[in-house]
Amino acid sequence: MGEQRNSFLDQVKSQIKSKEAQEFVSIELHQHLNEVKNYWLQKGISADEAEEKAVSQMGNPINIGRKLNHIHRPKIDWMTLILFMAALLLGFLPLLSQGYMNSNHFSTYKVVFVILGVVLAFVMMFIDYRKFANKGWLFYLLGSLLLLMMHYFSNTISEGVPMLRIGPITIESLMAIPFFFLAWSGFFQSKKFRIWQFIILFLFSSYLFLISASITSLFIYVVMTFTMIWSSNFNRKTIAIVLGAIFTLAVTWGVIVWMNVAYYQRYRILSFINPYDSEYLTSKFGLLKIHHLFMDAGWGGKHSFVDQFIPQAHTNFVFLSFTYYYGWLFAAILFLVLSLVAFRIIFIAQKLNDMYSRLLLVGVIMIYTIQLVGNVGMIIGFFPMTNMSLPFISYGLMPILLNTFLIGIVLSIYRRKNLLSANILRSNKQ
Repeated sequence: MGEQRNSFLDQVKSQIKSKEAQEFVSIELHQHLNEVKNYWLQKGISADEAEEKAVSQMGNPINIGRKLNHIHRPKIDWMTLILFMAALLLGFLPLLSQGYMNSNHFSTYKVVFVILGVVLAFVMMFIDYRKFANKGWLFYLLGSLLLLMMHYFSNTISEGVPMLRIGPITIESLMAIPFFFLAWSGFFQSKKFRIWQFIILFLFSSYLFLISASITSLFIYVVMTFTMIWSSNFNRKTIAIVLGAIFTLAVTWGVIVWMNVAYYQRYRILSFINPYDSEYLTSKFGLLKIHHLFMDAGWGGKHSFVDQFIPQAHTNFVFLSFTYYYGWLFAAILFLVLSLVAFRIIFIAQKLNDMYSRLLLVGVIMIYTIQLVGNVGMIIGFFPMTNMSLPFISYGLMPILLNTFLIGIVLSIYRRKNLLSANILRSNKQ
């Protein structure tokens, strides 16, 4: 009678276009057939008769397959895609205002970076993200090895941060975050993972970020990890105690390190705390200078491009240069587009009940939001000046790849959301 079941399942799957949905449907229907078969076995009939009754009760396999094909067809999140492409296109405007589009170097590289980012996002969309769930240790190892490479084999330094340059590509510690992001998502969704394991793994990985000398990457990593564990199934009281202890340790370490940080790093903090100090007032590009340029932009901006020197105008200070040359109105539109991306991800996360998917989206939201709020906040004056990129707008391969990877994860989850929430048995009865 196994042939009858297999024939039934083959006919159902023949009506379903998605291979992932075929596998999902096959597993669910097998379970349902076994439940019905067990029911009839308890009635005292033979195994062959119970199997035959179970299959016949399912109904017409062609009709079932057509219904399930409609329910489980892959979805494309057009809203996220539109916002994503709009943000990437807006990223060309800062280069135009600074005259960089006239340079083959910047314009060509920017186009290449965007193309690579779009390809990465679409590749991630078609990859079944659920296959990553049980590979937490692999991703943790890869992230750790990348940070160790940054520390021991770096061959270039930018603002005190070691980087690894391979031809035209510069790899920085920021690229370790996606690996740890996938690692923690896998760890936190596992019922076998223990809090003591988290403490050891977190402290070790944080140390690796510290020796890579990138405070920005460390900050993103810490906030991302804390938020994800808070959203997991761990006991909240236990989490609070552990995080409190780690925070106390971090503050103690911070006080010690403060006495030995480089002048430019201490300058960023002190100029934020006391911008009216005479030392910072005479600075060529301090907090007050940033505030002056931001307020001087007006609603329409400065139409005479390249009439004002803005350092790192296409990277860390890209929101300032965008505002100065295009005005408050276009800056508001830019911020709105980037904010809608975050709100869209939050909206998708609220519709999911699967823990692993929710953990992934929580991590995506935090990594993305920290960059957005951090970059804009330091220009407005809410935060000290840091090496924080503006998602999709700042020039550079690594920031583009990081954020397009995150969008790819979102698109992958949305594409398969019906496979997570659908109830085949209920659909069949209807």
